[in-house]
Amino acid sequence: MIDEKDKKIIDYFQKHPRCSFNQAAKDLSYAKGTIKARFDDLEEKNLISPGIGINITQLKFSHALSFIEITNPDTEQAILEYFQDCPLVTAMFSVSGFEYNLVICLVADSREKISKFIDTFPLSHLPGVKRRNSFFVKETEGFADKPFWLFNHPNSVKQLFDDHSCQNRCGACGVISLIQKKAISHD
Repeated sequence: MIDEKDKKIIDYFQKHPRCSFNQAAKDLSYAKGTIKARFDDLEEKNLISPGIGINITQLKFSHALSFIEITNPDTEQAILEYFQDCPLVTAMFSVSGFEYNLVICLVADSREKISKFIDTFPLSHLPGVKRRNSFFVKETEGFADKPFWLFNHPNSVKQLFDDHSCQNRCGACGVISLIQKKAISHD
């Protein structure tokens, strides 16, 4: 699927994301056309994606991780489907070899919005959800002073600063009832 040249190009742009194709060609000793053609091909195949990194720590945004242990795969799939459009959810991923098997990453311009999300969506009451624990990144000196980068594709549907159609009214969101219906229908 990818060869050694592709790997070198990927590695180069990971280390130097703002470099031009001209500079990459000089540094890698490849023709500029080769660099650009391979980069475009990798992007077209969805193997790479140029992105924008936003240091949300500098913006004083809050972020939290919600760990969920799920025993029902239909509930897990429903959560993944229904929260993908939530403006507070920046990433969700399944994990293995750990007590929890789903992690939801939350980012908002205020801690209150994340707390409202956590309080409004009682995921631990869903069928097949054993438990849920959420952790805010401490807003004190030390860890919270470290940059926390949120990487976003420039053409992403979910934009960090957009006004969202939901207006972040988590209490009025029907997501939980949709998830319950899907999870119960597969029991």
